[in-house]
Amino acid sequence: MSTDKKAEWLKVLGKGMITLPKKWRDEVGIEAGDVVKAKKGGSTIVIELPRENKAPYRVFSDAEIEEFLKEDKLPKSLAAKVADKLSTSSRP
Repeated sequence: MSTDKKAEWLKVLGKGMITLPKKWRDEVGIEAGDVVKAKKGGSTIVIELPRENKAPYRVFSDAEIEEFLKEDKLPKSLAAKVADKLSTSSRP
């Protein structure tokens, strides 16, 4: 370990994963599942926290995704018409 408290040697694991030291995560408030921003500049990589503690996107639950899929599903009669139109329009 480094004697500089702001620097640590980190081992790069499979798929490029690293583990940030727990003390650092605790100090800046990073928790499991949080989204952080990484920026590369030359040979330097900087990890930043979101300014508002919010990621610029939302992660939906499995239940929400299932509901979206139900809402987007075509009724069988309409699905059959669309399939028929697609099959006839692709013929030469």
